[in-house]
Amino acid sequence: MDSAIGKSVKATLRFYNELRKQVLARGEVVRPPTYETFSTMARGLMDAHKQVDLDRLKNASMRELFDRTWSQKLLNYSTQKLQREAYETLIRRY
Repeated sequence: MDSAIGKSVKATLRFYNELRKQVLARGEVVRPPTYETFSTMARGLMDAHKQVDLDRLKNASMRELFDRTWSQKLLNYSTQKLQREAYETLIRRY
């Protein structure tokens, strides 16, 4: 779970860095995304990872346990901190 969450946040960071580069290449004004936009995209990628992992589980009780654990992990302080740090890194580049 930790690696999937980390990959999702890093993928979101890469996406916005590439978007910034494209906007700069066109000579337009670069505006950073809001934290809410960044967070929403990261959570969307996390949900996609979760669904892939959830589909691999056959046992209903294991699926419930995984789903519950995943939800708790998203509310975890370390996950929130990871998102904030990635966003701050992105903002420094703008």
